[in-house]
Amino acid sequence: MNKENQDFSMPSQLALDGFAGRIAQTIVHSGLNQTEFAGKLGVSPGFLSDVARGNKRPGTEFLFSLRSVFGISIDWLLTGLGTRTGTSPIDLQLFKTIQLQIALVQAAIECNNPYAKGLLNLLRNESITDLSNDDAHYKDLLNSLDTDDAHLDLALGLYNGCLGNADTGARYKDLLESVIAYFETKQPLDKLSALMRAHQGGAVQINLNHNSRNAGRDFHEK
Repeated sequence: MNKENQDFSMPSQLALDGFAGRIAQTIVHSGLNQTEFAGKLGVSPGFLSDVARGNKRPGTEFLFSLRSVFGISIDWLLTGLGTRTGTSPIDLQLFKTIQLQIALVQAAIECNNPYAKGLLNLLRNESITDLSNDDAHYKDLLNSLDTDDAHLDLALGLYNGCLGNADTGARYKDLLESVIAYFETKQPLDKLSALMRAHQGGAVQINLNHNSRNAGRDFHEK
């Protein structure tokens, strides 16, 4: 994947000039010049120079290369919090799985993709092993899922929030439910249905006709 063509919109709370300054600081601490530093990361010197000046914003492959090659904390790069080297390695597989979960849930909820809905139900019911490897529809779905950086801030927040959960199975299940909740809250609210659900089981009657009576009173009061 080309590390120079993954421009993403950083979370609004992150200052781009601060990020660029931390990139420049990283280059200085490496003891390399920009050409040598860029070569280690597999990017062009011009692209690195644009990043260090705040003219371009790199994607996750660039950030993870910084982590793996130079041991730089991604949290520190993006937020300025913590130390330059951090305290623990990034679990790349976990992070990419979170991005995949986000793409799947978005396809199921926002795009109303029936195969995404089916796969999501299998995951929630822990029945993913029932899925046939020969099912071309699901293969096509997985190949079409866009795991780019459109929801990088969400992925980073979920990643940081789940690190304290040592139970791997529970971790992925909790992550999935958090992603589902995120996209469900973005859906338009059917206000009447919501009010009816809130009073389900109670002695509440909703009358939409002004001639109807409600709880012993005229609904249309003079």
